[in-house]
Amino acid sequence: MNRRHFLAAGAGALLPLAAAAQSAAVHELSGEVRLNGFRMARNSAVFAGQTLETGPDGVVWLTLGGDAYFLRPGSTLRLVANEARGTLVDVLRLVSGALGATFAPGRPRSVVARTATIGIRGTGVYVETSREETYACTCFGTTEKYSNASGTMMERLQVSTQNHLARRILADPQMGMRVLEAPFQNHTSEEIARLERLAGRPNPFRS
Repeated sequence: MNRRHFLAAGAGALLPLAAAAQSAAVHELSGEVRLNGFRMARNSAVFAGQTLETGPDGVVWLTLGGDAYFLRPGSTLRLVANEARGTLVDVLRLVSGALGATFAPGRPRSVVARTATIGIRGTGVYVETSREETYACTCFGTTEKYSNASGTMMERLQVSTQNHLARRILADPQMGMRVLEAPFQNHTSEEIARLERLAGRPNPFRS
């Protein structure tokens, strides 16, 4: 093998390493979806440190390291690793829009939205966020919801369910409360079950 072929082979070997650290697959891609500002393709490598953005008609469904996500149109999601130079996605930072996600049991992860942080371990969630509030549904499993601190005020709530239990987490409290009960809305059990199927797990809503 000459030097040119060696370098090409080495580059080819290095490129998949970060992506392979958490095996990624894009299962559905439609409309305008961008990955780090570039148009996303079905074979795009997805890994920690990247940002996913969907346009007004953009939808993406993907699996990443045993976890599964979908993004609604008009959403921005940053994939974050807690450790410097880490390759495992520990934090989903939902800057705007709506996210559905299910997570493999074991390693703790979190969803960070505009007004709340949601601690996760082997759970399914649906989250919508805006400047004023975050809608967070624990679809199954257990989550810990924290309102973003304002002065000395922060609320914490643990939610456990097997069939959708939602809360609204407000930027500004109403009657002294930041975390309020909310209805089941804007997503379905079938969507969450589909995420679990994509990750190779059974329907979490079957009795």
